[in-house]
Amino acid sequence: MFGKNKFPSRLMAIFQEEDKYMQDDWAQAVDQLNSVPLGEEIPPELQELATLIELDDDVDTFDRFGYRTTVATVLARLKLMGFTPEASRRSMAEIRRSNLKENGEAEEILLVFGNQITEQTPHQMSPEQVVDNGLKAHIKACTRYGFNDKHLDLVELNCLEALAYHFDDDSDDPRFLLAAILHGQDPQNTVTMDLSDLLAADYCNSSEDLSAQAIRELSSLTANTGPIIVITEGKFDAQVIPRALRLVRPEIAGYFKFWDIETMKAAGGVDQVVKNMRSFAAAGVMNRVIGILDDDTAGRQAEKLLASTPLPEHYAVCRLPDLDYAHAYPTEGPSGASVDDVAGRACSVEFYFGQNCLLGTDGKLVPVRWRGRNDAMNDRQGELVNKPHVQRRIKEMLRSAEAGEDPLGSDWDPMRRLAERLVNLAVPDPE
Repeated sequence: MFGKNKFPSRLMAIFQEEDKYMQDDWAQAVDQLNSVPLGEEIPPELQELATLIELDDDVDTFDRFGYRTTVATVLARLKLMGFTPEASRRSMAEIRRSNLKENGEAEEILLVFGNQITEQTPHQMSPEQVVDNGLKAHIKACTRYGFNDKHLDLVELNCLEALAYHFDDDSDDPRFLLAAILHGQDPQNTVTMDLSDLLAADYCNSSEDLSAQAIRELSSLTANTGPIIVITEGKFDAQVIPRALRLVRPEIAGYFKFWDIETMKAAGGVDQVVKNMRSFAAAGVMNRVIGILDDDTAGRQAEKLLASTPLPEHYAVCRLPDLDYAHAYPTEGPSGASVDDVAGRACSVEFYFGQNCLLGTDGKLVPVRWRGRNDAMNDRQGELVNKPHVQRRIKEMLRSAEAGEDPLGSDWDPMRRLAERLVNLAVPDPE
Protein backbone atom coordinates (compact mmCIF):
# COMPACT_ATOMS: atom_id res chain seq x y z
CA MET A 1 0.00 0.00 0.00
CA PHE A 2 1.49 3.27 -1.13
CA GLY A 3 0.42 6.84 -0.35
CA LYS A 4 1.72 8.71 -3.39
CA ASN A 5 -0.36 11.65 -4.59
CA LYS A 6 -2.84 12.62 -1.91
CA PHE A 7 -3.64 11.83 1.68
CA PRO A 8 -5.32 8.38 1.64
CA SER A 9 -7.89 9.04 4.36
CA ARG A 10 -9.97 5.90 3.89
CA LEU A 11 -6.97 3.57 4.04
CA MET A 12 -5.38 5.54 6.89
CA ALA A 13 -8.53 4.91 8.94
CA ILE A 14 -7.44 1.28 9.39
CA PHE A 15 -4.30 2.36 11.27
CA GLN A 16 -3.79 3.88 14.71
CA GLU A 17 -0.97 6.07 15.91
CA GLU A 18 0.87 3.24 17.61
CA ASP A 19 1.26 1.65 14.16
CA LYS A 20 3.49 4.51 12.97
CA TYR A 21 7.14 3.81 12.13
CA MET A 22 9.85 6.15 10.89
CA GLN A 23 13.58 6.67 10.44
CA ASP A 24 13.87 9.51 12.94
CA ASP A 25 16.86 11.26 11.32
CA TRP A 26 15.35 11.15 7.84
CA ALA A 27 11.85 12.22 8.95
CA GLN A 28 13.14 15.10 11.08
CA ALA A 29 15.38 16.28 8.26
CA VAL A 30 12.40 16.29 5.87
CA ASP A 31 10.28 18.19 8.41
CA GLN A 32 12.96 20.86 8.77
CA LEU A 33 13.37 21.25 5.01
CA ASN A 34 9.59 21.40 4.52
CA SER A 35 9.46 24.26 7.04
CA VAL A 36 11.40 26.48 4.60
CA PRO A 37 8.81 28.75 2.88
CA LEU A 38 8.17 28.01 -0.80
CA GLY A 39 10.42 30.05 -3.09
CA GLU A 40 13.05 30.75 -0.44
CA GLU A 41 16.56 29.33 -0.60
CA ILE A 42 17.48 26.56 1.76
CA PRO A 43 19.49 28.14 4.61
CA PRO A 44 23.16 27.07 4.83
CA GLU A 45 22.56 25.23 8.09
CA LEU A 46 20.00 22.98 6.31
CA GLN A 47 22.09 22.36 3.20
CA GLU A 48 23.70 19.35 4.81
CA LEU A 49 20.27 17.88 5.52
CA ALA A 50 19.24 18.34 1.89
CA THR A 51 22.38 16.57 0.77
CA LEU A 52 21.75 13.79 3.28
CA ILE A 53 18.24 13.20 1.89
CA GLU A 54 19.50 13.19 -1.73
CA LEU A 55 22.20 10.66 -0.86
CA ASP A 56 19.58 8.59 0.92
CA ASP A 57 17.53 8.03 -2.24
CA ASP A 58 18.70 4.43 -2.59
CA VAL A 59 17.43 3.46 0.86
CA ASP A 60 14.33 1.23 0.91
CA THR A 61 11.48 3.70 1.45
CA PHE A 62 9.49 1.13 3.40
CA ASP A 63 11.69 1.90 6.38
CA ARG A 64 11.44 5.69 6.17
CA PHE A 65 7.96 6.73 7.24
CA GLY A 66 4.52 5.18 7.35
CA TYR A 67 2.20 2.89 9.26
CA ARG A 68 2.20 -0.89 9.56
CA THR A 69 0.38 -3.61 11.45
CA THR A 70 -0.65 -7.25 10.98
CA VAL A 71 -3.21 -8.65 8.55
CA ALA A 72 -5.22 -9.93 11.54
CA THR A 73 -5.42 -6.46 13.07
CA VAL A 74 -6.35 -4.82 9.77
CA LEU A 75 -9.12 -7.37 9.17
CA ALA A 76 -10.49 -6.85 12.69
CA ARG A 77 -10.60 -3.09 12.13
CA LEU A 78 -12.07 -3.42 8.64
CA LYS A 79 -14.86 -5.59 10.01
CA LEU A 80 -15.70 -2.92 12.58
CA MET A 81 -16.03 -0.46 9.68
CA GLY A 82 -18.35 -2.81 7.82
CA PHE A 83 -15.86 -4.24 5.31
CA THR A 84 -15.58 -8.04 5.40
CA PRO A 85 -13.61 -10.19 2.93
CA GLU A 86 -16.60 -12.42 2.24
CA ALA A 87 -19.00 -9.54 1.55
CA SER A 88 -16.45 -7.72 -0.63
CA ARG A 89 -15.74 -10.76 -2.79
CA ARG A 90 -19.42 -11.59 -3.05
CA SER A 91 -20.19 -8.05 -4.18
CA MET A 92 -17.39 -8.14 -6.80
CA ALA A 93 -18.78 -11.41 -8.21
CA GLU A 94 -22.31 -9.99 -8.30
CA ILE A 95 -21.08 -6.91 -10.17
CA ARG A 96 -19.36 -9.11 -12.79
CA ARG A 97 -22.43 -11.32 -13.15
CA SER A 98 -24.68 -8.28 -13.57
CA ASN A 99 -22.39 -6.71 -16.20
CA LEU A 100 -22.20 -9.93 -18.23
CA LYS A 101 -25.96 -10.34 -18.11
CA GLU A 102 -26.49 -6.73 -19.18
CA ASN A 103 -24.16 -7.25 -22.16
CA GLY A 104 -25.83 -10.51 -23.14
CA GLU A 105 -22.72 -12.57 -22.37
CA ALA A 106 -22.53 -15.97 -20.69
CA GLU A 107 -22.15 -15.57 -16.93
CA GLU A 108 -19.97 -18.65 -16.42
CA ILE A 109 -17.49 -17.94 -19.23
CA LEU A 110 -14.26 -15.93 -19.22
CA LEU A 111 -13.12 -14.86 -22.67
CA VAL A 112 -9.32 -15.00 -22.61
CA PHE A 113 -7.64 -12.67 -25.09
CA GLY A 114 -4.35 -13.91 -26.51
CA ASN A 115 -1.37 -11.96 -27.77
CA GLN A 116 -3.48 -10.80 -30.74
CA ILE A 117 -6.49 -8.70 -29.75
CA THR A 118 -8.74 -10.77 -32.04
CA GLU A 119 -7.83 -14.07 -30.39
CA GLN A 120 -10.44 -15.16 -27.85
CA THR A 121 -10.54 -18.47 -26.01
CA PRO A 122 -13.58 -19.20 -23.82
CA HIS A 123 -12.81 -20.63 -20.37
CA GLN A 124 -15.44 -22.16 -18.09
CA MET A 125 -15.15 -19.91 -15.05
CA SER A 126 -17.78 -18.54 -12.68
CA PRO A 127 -17.73 -14.89 -11.57
CA GLU A 128 -16.61 -16.08 -8.13
CA GLN A 129 -13.67 -17.93 -9.68
CA VAL A 130 -12.76 -14.90 -11.81
CA VAL A 131 -12.71 -12.73 -8.67
CA ASP A 132 -10.60 -15.28 -6.76
CA ASN A 133 -8.12 -15.76 -9.61
CA GLY A 134 -7.96 -12.04 -10.36
CA LEU A 135 -7.16 -11.13 -6.77
CA LYS A 136 -4.56 -13.89 -6.56
CA ALA A 137 -2.98 -12.55 -9.76
CA HIS A 138 -2.89 -9.04 -8.28
CA ILE A 139 -1.14 -10.30 -5.14
CA LYS A 140 1.27 -12.28 -7.30
CA ALA A 141 2.13 -9.15 -9.32
CA CYS A 142 2.70 -6.96 -6.26
CA THR A 143 6.34 -6.64 -5.31
CA ARG A 144 8.13 -4.63 -2.68
CA TYR A 145 9.09 -2.11 -5.37
CA GLY A 146 5.83 -1.82 -7.28
CA PHE A 147 3.48 -3.72 -9.59
CA ASN A 148 4.89 -6.19 -12.14
CA ASP A 149 2.54 -8.42 -14.14
CA LYS A 150 5.11 -9.65 -16.68
CA HIS A 151 5.20 -13.16 -15.24
CA LEU A 152 1.40 -13.67 -15.16
CA ASP A 153 -0.13 -16.11 -17.63
CA LEU A 154 -2.96 -15.17 -20.01
CA VAL A 155 -5.74 -16.49 -17.76
CA GLU A 156 -4.37 -14.58 -14.79
CA LEU A 157 -4.00 -11.39 -16.84
CA ASN A 158 -7.55 -11.65 -18.15
CA CYS A 159 -9.00 -12.35 -14.70
CA LEU A 160 -7.12 -9.31 -13.42
CA GLU A 161 -8.38 -7.22 -16.33
CA ALA A 162 -11.95 -8.30 -15.50
CA LEU A 163 -11.52 -6.65 -12.09
CA ALA A 164 -9.90 -3.47 -13.43
CA TYR A 165 -12.90 -1.36 -12.40
CA HIS A 166 -12.31 -2.11 -8.73
CA PHE A 167 -8.68 -0.95 -8.94
CA ASP A 168 -9.55 2.48 -10.38
CA ASP A 169 -8.82 5.30 -7.95
CA ASP A 170 -12.34 6.71 -8.19
CA SER A 171 -14.35 3.48 -8.09
CA ASP A 172 -14.93 1.77 -4.75
CA ASP A 173 -13.80 2.65 -1.27
CA PRO A 174 -10.27 1.13 -1.17
CA ARG A 175 -11.15 -0.58 2.10
CA PHE A 176 -13.66 -2.68 0.16
CA LEU A 177 -10.90 -3.93 -2.15
CA LEU A 178 -8.37 -4.35 0.65
CA ALA A 179 -10.77 -6.59 2.60
CA ALA A 180 -11.16 -8.79 -0.49
CA ILE A 181 -7.40 -8.95 -1.10
CA LEU A 182 -6.59 -9.91 2.51
CA HIS A 183 -8.91 -12.92 2.42
CA GLY A 184 -6.89 -16.05 3.19
CA GLN A 185 -3.64 -14.19 3.89
CA ASP A 186 -1.40 -15.19 6.79
CA PRO A 187 -2.80 -13.28 9.83
CA GLN A 188 0.75 -12.45 10.93
CA ASN A 189 1.78 -10.94 7.61
CA THR A 190 2.37 -7.20 7.66
CA VAL A 191 0.27 -4.52 5.97
CA THR A 192 2.31 -1.36 5.36
CA MET A 193 1.19 2.11 4.31
CA ASP A 194 4.31 3.79 2.93
CA LEU A 195 3.87 7.56 3.37
CA SER A 196 7.46 8.61 2.74
CA ASP A 197 6.56 10.36 -0.53
CA LEU A 198 3.74 12.29 1.12
CA LEU A 199 6.05 13.40 3.91
CA ALA A 200 8.75 14.44 1.43
CA ALA A 201 6.14 16.36 -0.59
CA ASP A 202 5.07 18.30 2.53
CA TYR A 203 1.56 16.81 2.65
CA CYS A 204 2.09 16.12 6.33
CA ASN A 205 4.47 16.39 9.26
CA SER A 206 6.02 13.33 10.88
CA SER A 207 4.69 14.35 14.32
CA GLU A 208 1.06 14.59 13.20
CA ASP A 209 -1.47 11.99 14.32
CA LEU A 210 -2.41 11.01 10.77
CA SER A 211 -4.71 8.18 11.80
CA ALA A 212 -6.82 10.55 13.92
CA GLN A 213 -6.80 13.05 11.05
CA ALA A 214 -8.15 10.36 8.74
CA ILE A 215 -10.97 9.52 11.14
CA ARG A 216 -11.91 13.21 11.45
CA GLU A 217 -11.99 13.66 7.69
CA LEU A 218 -14.23 10.67 7.14
CA SER A 219 -16.51 10.78 10.18
CA SER A 220 -18.75 13.36 8.56
CA LEU A 221 -19.02 11.27 5.40
CA THR A 222 -19.78 7.81 6.67
CA ALA A 223 -21.07 6.17 9.81
CA ASN A 224 -18.82 3.19 9.02
CA THR A 225 -15.73 5.22 9.90
CA GLY A 226 -17.04 7.31 12.78
CA PRO A 227 -16.42 6.07 16.32
CA ILE A 228 -18.81 3.49 17.74
CA ILE A 229 -20.58 5.26 20.59
CA VAL A 230 -21.08 3.19 23.74
CA ILE A 231 -23.56 4.31 26.41
CA THR A 232 -23.25 2.83 29.90
CA GLU A 233 -25.35 3.13 33.03
CA GLY A 234 -22.86 4.92 35.25
CA LYS A 235 -19.69 6.99 35.29
CA PHE A 236 -17.66 4.15 36.84
CA ASP A 237 -18.66 1.89 33.93
CA ALA A 238 -17.58 4.59 31.46
CA GLN A 239 -14.23 4.92 33.26
CA VAL A 240 -13.19 1.28 33.61
CA ILE A 241 -14.64 -0.51 30.55
CA PRO A 242 -12.60 1.57 28.03
CA ARG A 243 -9.43 0.94 30.04
CA ALA A 244 -10.16 -2.79 30.16
CA LEU A 245 -10.92 -2.81 26.43
CA ARG A 246 -7.53 -1.25 25.69
CA LEU A 247 -5.91 -4.10 27.64
CA VAL A 248 -7.83 -7.11 26.30
CA ARG A 249 -8.41 -5.86 22.70
CA PRO A 250 -5.90 -3.02 22.13
CA GLU A 251 -6.04 -3.38 18.35
CA ILE A 252 -9.70 -2.26 18.15
CA ALA A 253 -10.26 -0.31 21.40
CA GLY A 254 -9.70 3.06 19.72
CA TYR A 255 -12.76 2.58 17.53
CA PHE A 256 -15.14 2.74 20.51
CA LYS A 257 -16.06 6.08 22.11
CA PHE A 258 -17.67 5.83 25.55
CA TRP A 259 -20.27 8.39 26.57
CA ASP A 260 -18.40 10.49 29.16
CA ILE A 261 -20.99 10.91 31.87
CA GLU A 262 -18.62 12.64 34.32
CA THR A 263 -17.13 15.25 31.97
CA MET A 264 -20.47 16.00 30.31
CA LYS A 265 -22.16 16.28 33.74
CA ALA A 266 -24.81 13.98 32.32
CA ALA A 267 -27.24 11.93 34.35
CA GLY A 268 -26.53 8.25 34.78
CA GLY A 269 -28.58 5.19 35.54
CA VAL A 270 -30.44 2.55 33.61
CA ASP A 271 -33.30 4.92 32.72
CA GLN A 272 -30.80 7.33 31.18
CA VAL A 273 -29.43 4.63 28.86
CA VAL A 274 -32.97 4.18 27.52
CA LYS A 275 -33.44 7.96 27.15
CA ASN A 276 -30.07 8.46 25.46
CA MET A 277 -30.64 5.65 22.97
CA ARG A 278 -33.99 7.13 22.03
CA SER A 279 -32.63 10.69 21.92
CA PHE A 280 -29.70 9.73 19.69
CA ALA A 281 -32.07 7.93 17.33
CA ALA A 282 -34.46 10.89 17.22
CA ALA A 283 -31.56 13.26 16.53
CA GLY A 284 -30.44 11.11 13.59
CA VAL A 285 -26.99 10.28 15.00
CA MET A 286 -25.39 8.26 12.20
CA ASN A 287 -22.66 6.58 14.27
CA ARG A 288 -23.20 3.04 15.41
CA VAL A 289 -24.50 3.24 18.97
CA ILE A 290 -24.39 0.47 21.57
CA GLY A 291 -26.11 0.64 24.95
CA ILE A 292 -24.66 -1.53 27.74
CA LEU A 293 -27.01 -2.46 30.57
CA ASP A 294 -26.17 -4.15 33.86
CA ASP A 295 -27.06 -7.83 34.08
CA ASP A 296 -29.62 -7.14 36.77
CA THR A 297 -33.39 -6.92 37.04
CA ALA A 298 -33.54 -3.26 36.07
CA GLY A 299 -31.26 -4.01 33.11
CA ARG A 300 -33.56 -6.79 31.91
CA GLN A 301 -36.52 -4.43 32.18
CA ALA A 302 -34.71 -1.71 30.19
CA GLU A 303 -33.64 -4.27 27.57
CA LYS A 304 -37.26 -5.34 27.17
CA LEU A 305 -38.37 -1.72 26.88
CA LEU A 306 -35.77 -0.90 24.20
CA ALA A 307 -36.65 -4.07 22.29
CA SER A 308 -40.09 -2.57 21.73
CA THR A 309 -38.58 0.75 20.59
CA PRO A 310 -38.08 1.23 16.81
CA LEU A 311 -34.34 1.99 16.92
CA PRO A 312 -32.22 2.32 13.73
CA GLU A 313 -30.50 -0.82 12.43
CA HIS A 314 -27.07 0.49 13.43
CA TYR A 315 -28.14 0.79 17.08
CA ALA A 316 -27.80 -2.15 19.48
CA VAL A 317 -28.42 -2.93 23.15
CA CYS A 318 -26.90 -5.63 25.32
CA ARG A 319 -26.63 -6.62 28.94
CA LEU A 320 -23.34 -7.48 30.57
CA PRO A 321 -22.50 -11.17 29.90
CA ASP A 322 -23.69 -14.00 32.12
CA LEU A 323 -21.19 -15.04 34.81
CA ASP A 324 -20.77 -18.59 36.10
CA TYR A 325 -19.84 -17.46 39.59
CA ALA A 326 -22.96 -15.28 39.82
CA HIS A 327 -25.26 -18.32 39.87
CA ALA A 328 -24.28 -19.15 43.46
CA TYR A 329 -23.29 -15.96 45.22
CA PRO A 330 -23.57 -14.78 48.85
CA THR A 331 -26.54 -12.49 49.52
CA GLU A 332 -28.17 -10.62 52.38
CA GLY A 333 -31.87 -10.06 52.76
CA PRO A 334 -34.65 -9.69 55.32
CA SER A 335 -34.37 -13.38 56.12
CA GLY A 336 -30.60 -13.18 56.67
CA ALA A 337 -27.52 -14.42 54.80
CA SER A 338 -27.89 -16.88 51.97
CA VAL A 339 -26.41 -18.05 48.68
CA ASP A 340 -28.52 -17.14 45.64
CA ASP A 341 -28.45 -16.88 41.87
CA VAL A 342 -27.76 -13.18 41.23
CA ALA A 343 -27.19 -13.49 37.46
CA GLY A 344 -29.67 -11.21 35.71
CA ARG A 345 -30.66 -9.79 39.08
CA ALA A 346 -27.70 -7.95 40.62
CA CYS A 347 -24.62 -8.04 38.35
CA SER A 348 -23.22 -4.56 37.79
CA VAL A 349 -19.86 -3.85 36.10
CA GLU A 350 -18.07 -4.45 39.42
CA PHE A 351 -18.68 -8.19 38.95
CA TYR A 352 -16.69 -8.31 35.71
CA PHE A 353 -13.09 -8.08 36.89
CA GLY A 354 -12.89 -11.53 38.46
CA GLN A 355 -13.76 -12.85 41.88
CA ASN A 356 -10.54 -11.55 43.41
CA CYS A 357 -11.80 -7.97 43.09
CA LEU A 358 -15.01 -9.00 44.84
CA LEU A 359 -13.19 -10.06 48.01
CA GLY A 360 -13.81 -7.92 51.07
CA THR A 361 -11.37 -6.99 53.83
CA ASP A 362 -12.30 -10.26 55.57
CA GLY A 363 -11.19 -12.27 52.54
CA LYS A 364 -14.74 -13.30 51.70
CA LEU A 365 -16.87 -12.28 48.70
CA VAL A 366 -18.64 -8.96 49.23
CA PRO A 367 -22.30 -10.00 49.40
CA VAL A 368 -25.25 -8.71 47.40
CA ARG A 369 -28.04 -7.04 49.34
CA TRP A 370 -31.57 -7.42 48.03
CA ARG A 371 -33.05 -3.93 47.80
CA GLY A 372 -36.61 -4.74 46.90
CA ARG A 373 -38.89 -6.24 44.31
CA ASN A 374 -39.33 -5.07 40.73
CA ASP A 375 -43.04 -5.61 40.13
CA ALA A 376 -42.77 -5.18 36.35
CA MET A 377 -40.28 -8.05 36.14
CA ASN A 378 -41.68 -9.98 39.10
CA ASP A 379 -38.20 -10.39 40.55
CA ARG A 380 -35.87 -8.94 43.16
CA GLN A 381 -33.19 -6.31 42.43
CA GLY A 382 -29.85 -6.56 44.23
CA GLU A 383 -26.66 -4.56 44.68
CA LEU A 384 -23.21 -5.16 46.15
CA VAL A 385 -23.06 -4.16 49.81
CA ASN A 386 -19.72 -2.34 49.52
CA LYS A 387 -19.30 -1.08 45.96
CA PRO A 388 -16.64 1.56 46.78
CA HIS A 389 -14.32 -1.13 48.17
CA VAL A 390 -14.72 -3.30 45.06
CA GLN A 391 -14.22 -0.27 42.81
CA ARG A 392 -10.93 0.55 44.52
CA ARG A 393 -9.74 -3.03 43.93
CA ILE A 394 -10.73 -2.79 40.25
CA LYS A 395 -8.85 0.48 39.82
CA GLU A 396 -5.75 -1.10 41.34
CA MET A 397 -6.13 -4.13 39.06
CA LEU A 398 -6.32 -1.84 36.04
CA ARG A 399 -3.34 0.22 37.18
CA SER A 400 -1.23 -2.88 37.72
CA ALA A 401 -2.14 -4.35 34.33
CA GLU A 402 -1.53 -1.06 32.52
CA ALA A 403 1.90 -0.84 34.15
CA GLY A 404 2.69 -4.37 32.98
CA GLU A 405 3.09 -5.62 36.52
CA ASP A 406 0.60 -8.46 36.25
CA PRO A 407 -0.31 -10.74 33.31
CA LEU A 408 -3.88 -10.71 32.01
CA GLY A 409 -5.03 -13.98 33.53
CA SER A 410 -8.43 -15.63 33.82
CA ASP A 411 -9.79 -12.79 35.95
CA TRP A 412 -9.96 -10.81 32.69
CA ASP A 413 -12.18 -13.40 30.96
CA PRO A 414 -15.43 -11.53 31.74
CA MET A 415 -14.01 -8.40 30.10
CA ARG A 416 -12.79 -10.45 27.15
CA ARG A 417 -16.34 -11.72 26.72
CA LEU A 418 -17.74 -8.20 26.95
CA ALA A 419 -15.21 -7.01 24.37
CA GLU A 420 -16.25 -9.83 22.04
CA ARG A 421 -19.89 -8.90 22.51
CA LEU A 422 -19.18 -5.26 21.67
CA VAL A 423 -17.27 -6.26 18.53
CA ASN A 424 -20.08 -8.58 17.40
CA LEU A 425 -22.68 -5.87 17.91
CA ALA A 426 -20.54 -3.26 16.13
CA VAL A 427 -19.90 -5.34 13.01
CA PRO A 428 -22.74 -4.60 10.56
CA ASP A 429 -24.82 -7.53 9.38
CA PRO A 430 -23.78 -8.60 5.85
CA GLU A 431 -26.38 -7.70 3.29
